[in-house]
Amino acid sequence: MNIGIIGLGSIAQKMAETINQMEDVTLYGVAARDINKAVNFSKRFGAKKAYGSYEALAQDDAIDLVYVATPHSYHYEHAKLCIEHGRPVLVEKAFTVNQKEAEELIALALERNVFLCEAMWVRFMPMAERLQELLKEDLIGEIVSVTANLGYELTGKERLVEPVLAGGALLDVGIYTLTFATMVLGYDIDYLSTSVVRLDSGVDAQESLALTYSTGAIANLYATMLSNTNRRGAIYGTKGYIEVDNINNFEAFRVYDAHYNCIKEIECEPQITGYEYEVLACKEAIEAGRLECEQMPHALTIRMMQIMDAIRRQWGLSYPGEELHDTGYYHSYS
Repeated sequence: MNIGIIGLGSIAQKMAETINQMEDVTLYGVAARDINKAVNFSKRFGAKKAYGSYEALAQDDAIDLVYVATPHSYHYEHAKLCIEHGRPVLVEKAFTVNQKEAEELIALALERNVFLCEAMWVRFMPMAERLQELLKEDLIGEIVSVTANLGYELTGKERLVEPVLAGGALLDVGIYTLTFATMVLGYDIDYLSTSVVRLDSGVDAQESLALTYSTGAIANLYATMLSNTNRRGAIYGTKGYIEVDNINNFEAFRVYDAHYNCIKEIECEPQITGYEYEVLACKEAIEAGRLECEQMPHALTIRMMQIMDAIRRQWGLSYPGEELHDTGYYHSYS
């Protein structure tokens, strides 16, 4: 499978390094608005072709999958470009800026019969499947709460501090805490309660999120772009609890009983970077003629955008030129 990359920042570099260590996939082409940047990237990572425009890459019939790694605010535009040229697309998270854009992209892909997927990498990892299996063993009883945190010092990155690029902690790191909570508790959320601290630019620097589920379970989440955190997650049940090392790339699960005894431990097996699993899932789906990946179907992408829209509405945070639509799906405590 020949892969093309649009947007050549640090995430694209990691993806290129991953592809080069995989079998049956090839880094075929890379595109940037500056042809010199594309040429230098292609030489560094061994891509066969370099393009000075995103449209030139999208027009190349030799490319079987395009990975969109541009800033959040451009995901809609660049994914749409690829879909209109019939090119299957893997879009880096957050999928789009908001739910409306996500729904429009997915509708276009279905209309054109083109594969489309969000690159929420943790959902594709074998450890994600192991976690679901672990929960089904009922070792900790009924789940009553989930906690998670994720943070990195990211204030030096333009794409994360500028409103015009849909910056902020939520779409970049907060989405992982929400993903962890929904992997465990699902999407049947009754209430959202949030607090936020902003940068001078207006985007969210850090936030705490409380999700109350119809079952009575609660998720307490923290995300920040001001400092590194321990990236830990925890799942608490009536008979014990599970500790999770690194919710951003599951490293280990430890299960404890009600007496604080560790009764089971699962560690992550060696991997290239973790990106390989989403690439393999896309390859399998495309070869099977499917338009989405079962690990990250379109419905989950829309639900996640819906939650993040609801959170930003509470904050009164919209990006330049954006109109946030209130679906009324989630409620907040007054």
